[in-house]
Amino acid sequence: MRDQILYAMYSQAEKLDWELLSNSKKTEQYRQWVDDHEVGQAMLRYGAEKDVRVWLKDVAMKEYARAQEGIGSYVRYIPNRFKGTEEIVSAALDSSWTVKPDSVVIKPNRCTAIKGSFSRLVVWGRPSSFKDLFWAALTATKGGGDEAVIVMTTRDGENISDGERELQKKIGARGDFEVVYLNRQMISNPDYIPLSS
Repeated sequence: MRDQILYAMYSQAEKLDWELLSNSKKTEQYRQWVDDHEVGQAMLRYGAEKDVRVWLKDVAMKEYARAQEGIGSYVRYIPNRFKGTEEIVSAALDSSWTVKPDSVVIKPNRCTAIKGSFSRLVVWGRPSSFKDLFWAALTATKGGGDEAVIVMTTRDGENISDGERELQKKIGARGDFEVVYLNRQMISNPDYIPLSS
């Protein structure tokens, strides 16, 4: 049942372009999922509505955002996602850098990039998360001069104004962090496992 619920939700979320929805539209969609016979109504046989709402928001859709990054155990449920952490590292530094194995961490998304004996912290997220990204870079490097790169990611339909970019770069410079920008495209998810009939 869990698999069917996730496939149904993630398929609908992709059609709605979930990450670009306003908070009010997301709230309305949560209501619709509670009423949906494939999602909320199926879950209500096993728990209270308040518990269903919490699971939809705090588990399923938090994991959806991670799955779009190619991170976590829910990746297999979405047909399309971003290229992954290597794309972020290439944008932050260049293609000669690679992701250190087992270094990807969430909340916010970050990893260690390596090139020979050199390493750098790379943190990334959407424009609204800049403050969290800066803080993660600052605390991870402990202000000790270790270099970090903050990657602001956007999709078609999202823009960061020139004024906002200038402010982010100035703030980044205070921590000795470079701020770079990456507009991303979805690809077919190589980890997708279609729901078997």
